[in-house]
Amino acid sequence: MPTLKSLTEPSHPPPVALALLAAAAVAVAVGGLEHARLFHRGYAEVEIVGPLFLLNAIGSAVTILLLIARRTALFVAGSLAINVGALVSILFSHNSSFFGFSEGGYDATATIIVVAEAAAVLLTGLALVAGGAGAGAGVRGRTEVTA
Repeated sequence: MPTLKSLTEPSHPPPVALALLAAAAVAVAVGGLEHARLFHRGYAEVEIVGPLFLLNAIGSAVTILLLIARRTALFVAGSLAINVGALVSILFSHNSSFFGFSEGGYDATATIIVVAEAAAVLLTGLALVAGGAGAGAGVRGRTEVTA
């Protein structure tokens, strides 16, 4: 069972898992940037949902930094939490209401966000399957020897 310490330590996933995680990070960045852009284009005025757009953008940036810092387990958790949460929110806002906010259809920006977030979830999941993306990745991947 992984410990909190093992989840926060640097890890070295195998090359295939790392490539998938890097691709997932690009998808996370696209989703986060689009949420930031929409926040500055008027969503800041939308009660509850507007600040969530800003939090999505900030969380996406922090999540990407976790991968750069080789905290792959935390990157995986962040990527899945942000993107699954955002996809569920979009589903609610387009089919009924999300905190009183609803949208009528999918414009180009909404489509970009949905595709980016779905890609992030898929790529993160594939990285988990490829091995090395979660806790204990340093054991399955390359290990770092320190004296």
